[in-house]
This record gives sequence, C-alpha cells and structure tokens, in this order.
Amino acid sequence: MQDIAEQRPWAVANPLRRAGAARDVLVVCSTFRDHRELPRLARPGLRYLFHDYASTSLEELIDGRAEGLDGVADPIAEIARIGAALAGRDIAAIVSTDDYPGSALASVLAKTLGLPGPDPKVSLICQHKYLSRLAQASILPEAIPPFWPIDVAAAASLPDGIAFPVFVKPMKSFFSIGAQRIECEAELDEVKSRWISLDDFFLPLERLLKREVGVEIGTTRLIVEGLLKGHQVTVEGYAFGGEVDILGVTDSIFFPGTLAFSRFEYPSALPDGVQERMAEMARRLMGGLGFDNGLFNIEMMYDARQDRIAIIEINPRMASQFADLYEKVDGTNAYEVLLDIGTGVRPSPKRREGRYPFAASCVLRTFEDYVVAALPSEDKLAELEYLYPDVRLEIHATAGRKLSDEFQDGTSFRYGIVSLGGRDRADVLQRFEACRAELDIVLLPVGGDRKSVTAAPMPADSAMSAEFNLNLSGV
Repeated sequence: MQDIAEQRPWAVANPLRRAGAARDVLVVCSTFRDHRELPRLARPGLRYLFHDYASTSLEELIDGRAEGLDGVADPIAEIARIGAALAGRDIAAIVSTDDYPGSALASVLAKTLGLPGPDPKVSLICQHKYLSRLAQASILPEAIPPFWPIDVAAAASLPDGIAFPVFVKPMKSFFSIGAQRIECEAELDEVKSRWISLDDFFLPLERLLKREVGVEIGTTRLIVEGLLKGHQVTVEGYAFGGEVDILGVTDSIFFPGTLAFSRFEYPSALPDGVQERMAEMARRLMGGLGFDNGLFNIEMMYDARQDRIAIIEINPRMASQFADLYEKVDGTNAYEVLLDIGTGVRPSPKRREGRYPFAASCVLRTFEDYVVAALPSEDKLAELEYLYPDVRLEIHATAGRKLSDEFQDGTSFRYGIVSLGGRDRADVLQRFEACRAELDIVLLPVGGDRKSVTAAPMPADSAMSAEFNLNLSGV
C-alpha cells in the first residue's frame, strides 16, 4: 500500500520548498509535553510550529476560575486564521496531542490542507460522549453499559429507566472534571444546575459538531451511565491506511477509595489473553468507526469475576503521558508514531527493545490544599535527570501559590509527575520514592500552623501499593 504522502504529491513536492530547507510541522494547541518530547526526537528536516488556542481558558472555565473564554472562542474563525498564517509554508504535518479542542482542530485543518489525519466527523463523534456511546453500542454492544443523555435545563425531565446509583459525566470530558457517582435524583439535579451555565466551555465542540456532523449539543450536556467495576486500563493504538494496530496496554492505579490516579504502569499486569481480547476489541471498534490516520486511546475496564471487558470511553488522540513509557520498555516513543502518521509514513514501532522491563508514571498528589513554599531549582532537576537516566519530571505548581490555584480535578491536588523505568514494579516504586524525596518540594498548610512539610503526606497504601485498586465507577 502506498504511503499517504505518495498519494498526495503536492504534500512532498511543494514548489515553494527550497532544496534542503526544513519543512514545518504544525502542533495545534501545543502542550508542555509537546515542547519537551518533540525536540528529543532525531527528525532532521522538520521544524515545529507550536500553536496555542483556548485550552488554558477552558481549564479555567471548567474548574471555576473564570467566567468566560479569554481570546479567540470561535473555532471556525481560528481555523481560518491558522489557514491564512500557513499560506506559503511547506507544511509536512498537522498534529495535536491536546484533548480539547486541539485534536478536533487539527483534524479539520489536516483535511482542509489534504494532509494525513483522522476524519473530523469521526474524531468529533468520538469526543461527544453520547454520540460515541451510540456508535460503540452498534459495534460492541456487549461492552457498553446502559446510558442516557441528560438535558440540564431546569424544566427538562429525566429519561425513564434510570436506576440509581449511576455515573455521570459531561458530554465533553476534560481531565475527569464533573465525572462522579450519583446516588439519587436529587444529586443529579444538583449536578445539572452546574452545567447549565457553562455555555462557553461547550462552544468549541458545539460549533465544530454543527459544521462537521450536523449535530448541536444545546442543553443536553450530560450523560448518565450504569456503573462499571474492575481493573481500569488504557489501550493505546493507531490507525494508518485503513489498518489498526496497538501500541500497548497501560494499567491505571488509583488512590484507595477515590477516582484520583496514583500512577500508570506499563506493561499491564493483566493476563496476556485478556490484553489480546482488549486489543481485538479496539481494532474492531476503531475500524468500525472509520477512524484512520491518527493515534487513539481507549479506556477499558476488566471485571475478573465476570470475565467481562467494558468500554469506558474513546479518546481520538495519543495519551502523551504514556509516550515515554513505551520508549523505556519498547524502544519507541509514541511521538515518533505521531510524526510518522502525520507525515504519511507507516509507523514501525519496536516491541520490548527498550532499556527497562517496566515503567510507571507516578503522580504527586495530595487530598489537602497547601501553599507552595519551595520547588526544585533547574540545577536540582538537572541533577535528578543525571541520577535517574530517562526520567521525566513535571512540576504542576507555582511557588507562592496554593495548589488549588492551579488546574485541579475538584477532589484532589496534583502538583507533579515522575515517570521512571526499572527492573519491575518494586524497583520503580523504590526509585520513585527516592526521587520524590530529592525534589525539595516544600508545602505549607493553608492557614493555621505554618510549620513546613517536605512534599505532602501521601494516603496510606497508595504509591507503594502493588495491588490493583477497584474503580467502582466508569471514568
């Protein structure tokens, strides 16, 4: 089969291109991981254009730190603006790892310029939770829990057949905010009242859905689902030229009794047979949806007692937090796959050729708010990167501010991520604790006793737990 770039000659033979000149890769709604990972890849002849849009404003909107979008709100106008800015450039690829609205914007732009990328209609259907469930149920009905769309308007009645308790989430998820278990109709009414006032948050999806799919969200902004239980994983893969392949299966480990992630472990500890069933389900699902020329990740739940696999949700983008985990274990960073597909080249990821047999991305998180008194210096971070080869260190906090001043999930306070490789789980967790102790993060209680603490107390049996924690929800 021909590579996509060969099928579109202008994409590789732009008359404006100078011999030996670098070609541009537009990274839509670029994230800090994009800025960190892409320059690490040996890709001569490519130059990155990092684009920003409304992602930060959407974060502030959904967690209550803003009343409206700051800057360009209309994605259609933004697409036109980007298109004008690209005139005369030799564009090799248009990619995005951003959940919302980056992946949708990138798919529309790629289609407009004739570059490889998912069909915008398919990408948007995957992102709209109710439309996605309808599509999933038509392909894998045995893997889908009961679900109902919910209109958040005050006068709207609830659909018949809802049996509480249930799980509720917004039609467009965003870092699991608003995803929660609901015990009764009164609790659901309370949740509805919150989402009726967030017109601006849904605006980018509303506008793109209307243009590409012919569907409007309106005030039907929530979806209610039956509860799922079991071991939660992420199945990540990619589609190219009509074929779907799997990168890996990553385990999600939660702090006990919560929906807050403690860490992600690769490779999964589930039996090989279960993982292969999940992989085959992912191939059937994404192939059936018509998803092509892009990365995806599907959150799934495995109930060992019933030997049942359920689909939680589809994300039509790569899971950037796992990109270096594959590199550590397999030898291929997921960003390499992203660039291959974006430039019309069939990916050929390695398998179990990495430096380590095991890797994990561990979250620095507390369930109490703190004031950030001190963070590691650049010299300290460089020292830790020397001591722990291939480590990825992320600090999601600002000195002098409270943890709650940053974007949070509403139930806990994340302030960093440490990703490491090692011999096995015990080795990685030991290295994580040692690295965490060296970070020199100092947090102070908010009000009251100002006695400092190094980092923050972790819930018992969390970071060092070697067992799966049950997720009794569906997020």
